[in-house]
Amino acid sequence: MQRRPEPFDTHYLTAPPAEVAAAMAEQRASARPPWLPTWRRMLVHLSWSVLLWYCFVVFMVIGIRVDGYGDNDTGPDDYRDLAIAVLVLALGVVGTLLLARRSRRPPSPRARLAEWRQTLTALANGFESRPLARAPLPALTAQPAARASAFPRFAASGGGVEFGDLVYRTGLHGKPVVRSYIAVTLPSALPHLYLDSLANGRAPSDLPSSVDRRQRLSLEGDFDRFFAAYAPDGYATDALYALTPDVMAALIDDASVFDVEIIDDRVVFSSPIAADYSDPAPWNRVATVVDGVAVRLAKRAAAYRDDRVPAQHTRPARLIGPDGRRLRQAYKSRGLWPALGRLGWMLALLFLYVIPAVFAFAGFMSVIDDK
Repeated sequence: MQRRPEPFDTHYLTAPPAEVAAAMAEQRASARPPWLPTWRRMLVHLSWSVLLWYCFVVFMVIGIRVDGYGDNDTGPDDYRDLAIAVLVLALGVVGTLLLARRSRRPPSPRARLAEWRQTLTALANGFESRPLARAPLPALTAQPAARASAFPRFAASGGGVEFGDLVYRTGLHGKPVVRSYIAVTLPSALPHLYLDSLANGRAPSDLPSSVDRRQRLSLEGDFDRFFAAYAPDGYATDALYALTPDVMAALIDDASVFDVEIIDDRVVFSSPIAADYSDPAPWNRVATVVDGVAVRLAKRAAAYRDDRVPAQHTRPARLIGPDGRRLRQAYKSRGLWPALGRLGWMLALLFLYVIPAVFAFAGFMSVIDDK
């Protein structure tokens, strides 16, 4: 009979606010990283951009009116309109500065309490809140990611296990993609294996299109109804060594909604649905996946040897042959999409800030020169 893992201690998620505040005061920990974007900070950027475009429109209109209809002579009406425009601009600048000041304040009491609950739950189970501004996973589903962050992210105090939400941007427009993940470090490396979940309702597959589909394996029992397995050419037997019947049963029972990737000495469970860590379910799911699946894979990894590598039994570090380290790619993008994404971001900044600032200055100088 398969032993069920002990659930996480999640009582802080529903504890009274006073108890949470007292426990957090003892920890003296800050849950929210300073780099995390907030709606207030986004409003500040939007406000500055609107003010620049306002200056562009106002000064260009007044400048064109003076040049085209005023015979290059600034009249009383132009001075009046210019004074009104400057007054409105001054009010906008003051409002934006106040908004920027407000954006640096701590989150609302409700948001702060929710973060404290998650932080204390992590600490109660041997984890720490460790968000990262740049946290790309070496997993196929996170590539090609131009930039990635992890928040929330909880890591075991002694290392080896981490989980949270990975946010990364890909493509021309840099649309954010959120995936919940659980990553566990194995005792030693295994060949590159990818198990594409067929039960998470994702169509098309989350497996990148660059991976050669001819590397798919057919495994025994009902496993093929839950996962599509991929392994490098020549490593089918090694995949069966790692995916023993008890491992496959645990994957079906405890991790069928996750895409599972074994890459180097890590196993990464990822889902296209962000996890809500204010609810006990994701915490207990982590315990189930780690104790039910990752522990079994770790036992297989500890005893694995790649006989294709000479002197494998005498090396202090066990190695994987070059053909087994990664799945074969049918084609390579050579970083095209990340480059286009960065180009799109630069063009967006150019449109929001540089262009209106340049034309606003040109319009203002036109008014000043014609006075």
